[in-house]
Amino acid sequence: MMKSSKLPIQAAPAERTVTGVSMSNQNGIDPSFDVGKLVSTLVTAITGVLNSLA
Repeated sequence: MMKSSKLPIQAAPAERTVTGVSMSNQNGIDPSFDVGKLVSTLVTAITGVLNSLA
């Protein structure tokens, strides 16, 4: 059996967003962009469409 070499685990920098891109380098995306709010709005909209089709 081969000995597994233990690599040090690197912690990600604290200033990471959901996409993994650092806040200072988002290619024009506003850092205050609220993904949670967007997802919530989309879920509400999709639910409304599905309910109207049912």
